[in-house]
Amino acid sequence: PTRDAMATTMATATRTTTRMTTRTTTTRRAAKNERRVACVRRAANDDAANDGAAPSPFVAPSEAPALTKRGKPMPKPQKPQRRKAKTGGKQGEQMKAKPPSAEEVAAAERFDAIVAKGGAIFEVFVRAAGPNQWFPVGPLASESPRNIKKEIWAAEKPLKEAAFKMYPALAKPPAFGRVEYGYRERDESSKITEEQIREKQGQKNPFDDVILLTKDDDSTTAGAEENDLLSKFKKMLNPYDN
Repeated sequence: PTRDAMATTMATATRTTTRMTTRTTTTRRAAKNERRVACVRRAANDDAANDGAAPSPFVAPSEAPALTKRGKPMPKPQKPQRRKAKTGGKQGEQMKAKPPSAEEVAAAERFDAIVAKGGAIFEVFVRAAGPNQWFPVGPLASESPRNIKKEIWAAEKPLKEAAFKMYPALAKPPAFGRVEYGYRERDESSKITEEQIREKQGQKNPFDDVILLTKDDDSTTAGAEENDLLSKFKKMLNPYDN
């Protein structure tokens, strides 16, 4: 009898729990449906108010929007945004051509004046220190071919700046900015063309006639000679002076 009573009690409790669970689930579903219908009805009333019609008390279930788990309307799908190319900033500033400076304008005018007087035009080259590849930097005019070395050394600063701007690798390892300069007189008749280089299959070097610039320019040699003569003259006056 005790076991039967306990079994009856457990069965009754199980049925009660099942009823409560079913009732709770039904209540939640009903509340969810009510919120859904209320949301749809509110949206329909807003649309009717905008159109000037009377609000409708009923909305068909097929027109009901989808809801989230919390009973809120699903957000509208957003269109993918395309990224626009940046045209401003540092990149845009670099693309804009800068006007020539006063020094560049003066150098161009001086170049034209020397050429107009019949001066010689030389092509200036730069390379990393050592037996490396030559790279053209630009033309340089000189009133006399004898003065070309002094002209190049006088324009070393703008030449180096232009070389590093045109060939940034020269300022980086392994060159570290240590460069050498070369020159040759411009002669269109003896200039090697690309067709000739292709015919020789790379065996002909178009920079064979480039002369390496050294520190022994005209002014340095003249100064050395003057110092040598002065030292000899002092030695003649003071033969016992070491």
